[in-house]
This record gives sequence, C-alpha cells and structure tokens, in this order.
Amino acid sequence: MPERCLASVLSQHESAELFRLMVAGIRECGVMMLDPEGTITTWNQAAQEMTGYASEQAIGAGYALVYTDDDRQQQLPGHDLDLAARTGFVGNEVWRRRRDGSLFWAHTSLTALRDAGGALLGYSATLVDMTHLCRLKQCERERQEIELILGAAWCGIWKWDIGRDEVTVSRHLRELLGYDSGERTLRFADWMLCVLEDDRRRIEAQLTALRDKPALAPLDTELRCRTREGPARWFFLRANWEHDVDGRGPVLVGACVDIDNRKQAENEKMRLYHQLRQERARFANILEQLPSGVILAEAPSGKLIYQNRAGEAMLGRGIDGVASTEDYGSYVLYDAKGRRMRTEDLPLTQSIREGRPVVQELQYDRGDGKRVHFAVTTALIADPDGSARTAVAVMQDVTELKQAQLCAATEKERALVTLAAITDGVVTLGRDGLVTSVNPSAERLLGRTEAAAVGHPVADVLSVDEPGGEQAIQDAVMQCQQERRPIPGLPHLTAHGRDGRRFSIDNAVAPVTLADGELIGAVLVMHDVTESKRLVRKLGFEASHDSLTGLFNRREFEQRLQRALDHSRQDGSAGSALLYLDLDQFKIVNDTCGHSAGDDLLRLLAQSYVSHVRERDTLARIGGDEFALIVEHCDVDEALGVAYKLLDATRNLRYACKGRMFQLGVSIGITPIDTGTATVEEALRRADHACYIAKERGRNRAYVHDTSDHDFAQRRSDMHWVTRLAHAFDHDQLQLYRQPIVPISDAGGAARHYEILLRLGTGQGAPIGPASFLPAAERYDLILKIDRWVLMRTLDWMSNHRDDTEHLDMCSINLSRRSLGDQSFHKFAAELIDRSDVPPHKLCFEITENGAIANMNKTTNFIRTLSARGCRFSLDDFGSGMTSLSYLKELPVDFIKIDGAFIQTMSSSEVDYEMVRFTNEISHMMGRKTIAEYVSDPAILGTLHAIGVDYAQGFWVGKPRPLMA
Repeated sequence: MPERCLASVLSQHESAELFRLMVAGIRECGVMMLDPEGTITTWNQAAQEMTGYASEQAIGAGYALVYTDDDRQQQLPGHDLDLAARTGFVGNEVWRRRRDGSLFWAHTSLTALRDAGGALLGYSATLVDMTHLCRLKQCERERQEIELILGAAWCGIWKWDIGRDEVTVSRHLRELLGYDSGERTLRFADWMLCVLEDDRRRIEAQLTALRDKPALAPLDTELRCRTREGPARWFFLRANWEHDVDGRGPVLVGACVDIDNRKQAENEKMRLYHQLRQERARFANILEQLPSGVILAEAPSGKLIYQNRAGEAMLGRGIDGVASTEDYGSYVLYDAKGRRMRTEDLPLTQSIREGRPVVQELQYDRGDGKRVHFAVTTALIADPDGSARTAVAVMQDVTELKQAQLCAATEKERALVTLAAITDGVVTLGRDGLVTSVNPSAERLLGRTEAAAVGHPVADVLSVDEPGGEQAIQDAVMQCQQERRPIPGLPHLTAHGRDGRRFSIDNAVAPVTLADGELIGAVLVMHDVTESKRLVRKLGFEASHDSLTGLFNRREFEQRLQRALDHSRQDGSAGSALLYLDLDQFKIVNDTCGHSAGDDLLRLLAQSYVSHVRERDTLARIGGDEFALIVEHCDVDEALGVAYKLLDATRNLRYACKGRMFQLGVSIGITPIDTGTATVEEALRRADHACYIAKERGRNRAYVHDTSDHDFAQRRSDMHWVTRLAHAFDHDQLQLYRQPIVPISDAGGAARHYEILLRLGTGQGAPIGPASFLPAAERYDLILKIDRWVLMRTLDWMSNHRDDTEHLDMCSINLSRRSLGDQSFHKFAAELIDRSDVPPHKLCFEITENGAIANMNKTTNFIRTLSARGCRFSLDDFGSGMTSLSYLKELPVDFIKIDGAFIQTMSSSEVDYEMVRFTNEISHMMGRKTIAEYVSDPAILGTLHAIGVDYAQGFWVGKPRPLMA
C-alpha cells in the first residue's frame, strides 16, 4: 500500500498525537504541520498565542496566513515551499503578521518531510518569536525587559569579543545550563567545552568561519550544550555581529534558545512515526498479498484512496479520478441478473450512506472487454473515537465459479437436448446393469417408452429377430463393466419397433467412469443402419449411372474403357471402337423452353440410343449434352455403321415444346481402341478431336480419327496451345514487352512512345512470340481473357512506375477483333480506365483493319467512348486488307500504322514505295499521323524521312525488351 494512502486515512490520529506532544513540550515555539500543497493541518497553542489565530481558524488555511501583505504580493510563501521541497530546509528571520495586523520578528524554519521512497508527505514549520531579541539589539536601555523576555523564552545570550578572545555568558544562559545566576567571562576555548563533543567541531568551524567572513552572518544552527548536572540540552543558536557602544569593534553576539523539549518531542514523534511506518508497511504487505481485491474510500465523500494489486487486476484500472461516490458511475457494474446498477445502489455507496455492511454479487465490464463476476462485501471502519471516516470494499473474483456453474448447467442441458436430438438410440445403465434412462430414438428402436424400460435389465427391454441376441447384449454390458473397456464386435441385430417395424441396428457398449476412475455404469448405443443399407444399395447404382438418363456415367464409362484398352493389348483380341457424340443446337432448346425441357429431351434421346445399341456395348452420358459409346468386337467400318444409326435416330426424333417443334443433330467422332492407344485420356481426347472436326465440317455427321489428317493435326496443335495458355495464366508465365515508337525527325532521341507486346515465358531460353499461340486463343475464345489481362497489367505497371509514366507520351495496347465486338469488354475497359490513376491520354489502342470492319458500328462506338476520356487509337497493319481506303475515313483513329510488308520491300519495289508514299499522304490529308513498322536498317529510315512519315518502329529503332526491366 502506498504510504500516502494510509497517511490520508490515519493523518488525524497522527496529528492529534503530535499536537498533544507539542502542547506538553514546546511552549514558546509555534509549530505547525503542512500537507504537500502547503495547507495547515496542525497548529499548536504556542502558534495560536504567537499569531492570534485560533486552531480552527488556522487549520485548513494556507501557509501564507502568517506572511505580511508585501510577502504575499511577492509570492514568498510559494517560493519558500518550493525551496524547502528542493533543499529540504528553509530558515530565516523575518517579520510575520498577526491576526490583528501587527508584525512580529520571528525566526522561522520550514522542513520538507519525505517518506523512505522520497515522496513528499508535507512540511513541518516552526515560529520562534524573535521580536524582543531584535529590539534588544536596537535599544540597550530595554535590557531588563529583554532579560525578562529571554527568561520567558528560555533564551540565553553570549558575546564573543574576538579581539580579547573573551566570551561573556549571560545569566539566563547559565541558568539554563544549571549554573548559578550571574554573568561570567570565559575564554573562547573554555566556552566551547560546554558544547557536546559531537557538535563542538562543527560549531567551532562555523563560528571561526563567521569570524573570518563577517558577511556570512547571521548564523543559525542547533547544538547540544552540557548542563551542570551532566545531561546535554538542545539549543537553537543564532549569532550575528554587534558594535559595542564604546566603539571597541564588532562583537559576535549569540542567542541560545532552549529547544530541548521540542527536540525530545520531535524524537518521540520520529520514533512514533517510524513505528507507524513499520505498521503501515506490514499492513500494506498484507493487503498486497491478499488474493482478494481491497479498496479503501474516504467517508462520507466516497473518494477512493487505496486499491491493492488484486483489486487493480480484477477491475483492470486504477482509482485515479474517483473523487466521490458520484464518480462511481465510471464503473460499468451489473447485478446478478445482468441489469445495469445505479451509482446510489452500489454496495460501497450504500455502506457509506447507510453505515451498514453490504454483501452482493456483481458483474463488471472490464476495459479489455471481458465481463467478470465479483462477490463484494463493503463496510465502514470506525476510528477509536467512534467516527467512521473510512469505508472498505473487499472483492472476490467468482468468475470461474460462475462459469463452472454455467458450464455444468449448460452441459447438462446440452446432454439432455443432444440425447433427445440424435438419431442413435442411447440406453444408460447403472452399475447393477439395470436401465436408468432411454432417449427418444431408443424408445423408437425398442418399441417401448422410457418409463417402461427404466429399472429392467437390457435383455428384458430389447426384442430382436436373431436368437440369443438379447442375452449377447446383456453379457456385453456386464463384461464392459467388469473390464472397464468398450466391447467391440457386437452382433448386428434386427430390432422390433412399434407397429411391427423392423430396424437394422449396430450396437456399441462402453463403460461410464468419472475423472477419478470410479465406475458409475455403462451406455448402450444402438445405431439405426436401416436407411444406410438402403442407401448403399441405391448409391451402388448411382455411383455408376447417370441420374437423369439412367445410362452409365463418366466414371463407370472410363473404367469400362480402361478394360477395353487392356483387352485390346491381348494377343488375338477382337477390335473395338470409341464413339464420342456431341448434340448440335441443343442449347436452343434450353434457351427457348428451359432446362427442364432440355432434361426431358436428353431422356428421350437416351431411350432412343439404347434401342440401337447392343446389350454388350457401353453407352454413357459423360457431359451435359455429350454421350459416348464403346462398341466391342468390331472394326472401324462396323463402328461407323453404328454411328449412322445414331445419326438417323437423332434426326428422326421430333420434340414438341411450347408450340414449337425441335429437331436436333449430333456430331460423332470415332477412334479405334487398339494397341496404339496408350491411355483412357488419350482415347477420349482423340474421339473429342474427331467430334470437333465433324462439327467444323458441317455438323450432324461422323468423322473417323486419322492421325495423318491436317485438320486433326491443327486441332491437336490448338489444344496444345490452349493447355499451355491455361497453365501460363495459373503460373503467371505471360510476359509483357515494350518496343519504342520514335519520331523519325528525332530517331536518336529518347523513346517516349511504346507498343506493348505479349510473350509466353518458357522458363528456359527465349520466350515464345504471339504468332505461335494467339491463333489458337482466337479459335478457342481465350483472346478476350488475354486482352483483359494485358490491359490490367499495363495499367498496373504505369500506375506503379510514376516516373516512367510521367515522361511517357503514350503507350500502345493491341486489341483483338473479338474484344472490339464484345460489349462486356467495352464496359470492362471503360470502368478500368476510370478507376485507374493513369491519365487516359497516355493510352493508345491498336486495332487491326480486319478487326475494325468485322463489326463497324461496335468498333466506332467503342473508339468514341474511350476517345471521350482522352484515349487515342491506331489502325494497325494498314494496307493488308482489300477495303482499307473505303473504311479509313469512317474510323476516328489518330494514327495509321503502315503494314510492315510494304516497309521491308519499299527499297527494292517501286510499287511498295508508292504504296507507302500514298498511304502517308492520304493519312496526313485526313489528319492522321503515320507509323512505319519493321524499320530494319538506316536506308529504310532515310527513305521514310524523305517521304515524310511521322514515326518509325522496328529493330533498327529499338528492339523489344521486358516491360518490367
């Protein structure tokens, strides 16, 4: 416990004891005690008589009470307090003011009081009225009056004539030391013999220093002098210079005030204070070690003055700022029912207000968000005089107990609810083997209620078809209790339920023991597997069949295809063939009539196909509108005949829905199953490729796989690149390069215009150019994803490289024909540019001539939408199409890129030279800038400069390099 807290609690007892000692021992010295703020807390009788202020007037007032008006204006009271706090002691002689306004000359001392830890506890101040001594120095004629004053003040005078080395000791001082009355003159050394040895050296040094340096006067100190009887007495010594009337020179005059009683009182006070500190420390250690939280408050204000460590840990906060019971509202407290408590209803408030103990359980929201439960006891602490000035609150943290109680109740309720909700039958048995409880599921399986089963052996409440089954369960219960372990391998039984129902049940028996190992019974769990067995039979069919058509599913089909492959590798085995069927125009039915109609049509087709397939062949639905057939023991020609039957069956099927008649077709791919087929995946891939070629050749036909066919090779190549692109997207292998486009008039300057180029990383060596994989991407609808990726990555790079972007005029990005005609891409590009912090005028989109004219209206709208934002457009490969000039004036583009085929041969071909010149002139007439591609040598660059082409791009100007480099 901090001593300042206990000091506040016990200060009045301490003040009363100190006051009594001062009154009894110090008669002529005004003594007062101050708190750290300088407020008077103790005032003795001598101070009252000296100043004229009664104790009730002085206590509670500031230390400035006895200062003169001038001193107050100069703020000397605060200065003296601060000086004493810094140096520990301040002493001087000054004029002090009485209550009636008169002044008196006083010796004052102000001492700072600190605890063992250095904390400021307050101050002690003394006043010795030196008015008479002062006047004695001024007027020798008042000697007799001064003598009386000195005697009354227990004060004696001595004079040291330094020139003669004589010390004259006054009568009063000799009397104070126990000698006869009368003055006596001694040598200085003899006079020093009266001073106690422990103080003599210090006093001699101080007086000698004062002799040598008169400016050090006055001298104030305390010392002990021997009395005639032997014991030493404490004196306050004040020495100053005085000039004799006979002009013999300065004489050092000292006044010795007997303060022995005060010193004894101070020593007694220190002894009591030390004893009190020990008691405080002992009490504080006890409180700090308590596991309970303890809070002390002043009464009746309710100000919190102490809180032990346990209390701070429980509440998660200190007591600062809680100056009265009105501040208790800062603690969010609830009663046992969770209702927020008012400040006036809190236990500590009630004890302070009503003066009675209060015991209550509370809930508290701690600052860390945790709610804790307390058992709180509050009461008032009565002082010896019967007054209650302190209240105490003791808190016990019962959170774990409450949680344990709640968990126990919750677990019990959960167990009851769980037993009632689970589908397994649960029968609990006591140590005697008799039933103690039955859950609702067990009632259903046993065919009897819990009331009818409790108290009976399990063999009596269980009825099964299997002979001896009831006794087997009973024996298992007894065995598990004897061996205290679960009993495995119990027989499967068929139990009789209500209304003659039969249930297939699996049984398990286990002992029930407490945490200390005590056996309290056993539990029988009966698992109803009736539905499981039915589902197993059903799942056995569903695992291998399509739920919609009833045909084999893909999983079963692939297993059978694997068996056909294995059989084909055996010597002398007959051949087989695989047919892959993909319906044509099936999506029209779904879009027109809905998916339920599509499902109905698939079932009809499946029934039709089954009628044209041999029983030993395997027909399966392997996708949405895809079927597959394994024709065993036949060659390709025979398989082709089966395919024609399926084609006819599909053509002849008519399906009516919503007033419309639908007729479908089917494309069929055929591949032989022979030793040349390595895996199931390869066989399906070959058949799928053949089916795709059948669709490309007009649909509603069959195509037999042939490895030498060019279309099949192209299909395989496309599939290779589609797979590579999918892998590249997943593993971030697509790369962006940039190639500079520079003004021909400044071909040697820094490039401020780039075209973004796409590459496919290989992980080894040079990346792959777009000519290898973009055609496959176009054919298999991957080009839209690529265009989106390129646009996003380019904008990200430009946004993250502000310095490069700031010095860049523009960045050209290629768009495919599919993107130009796709409205969703138009919206995507516009929103992406709007969200980006890249200035739109730094973007230029390159479109091909063929791509632009494929859907002229959509292309034009797209160009105008982005041009309104500041983007620019370039027409790429101009001159390669047949309709370039007719559409050039309709496309609102900013740049014309002349086809590189003309640029490369313009030096050797007059026709190509004229094409370049004509294109440049017509473009300039329309307000377009021109860009020459494939500039590979300085001669071409010079010719282009002569013609007046604006920009050049090619290896001679700058090779492509990675965008991230």
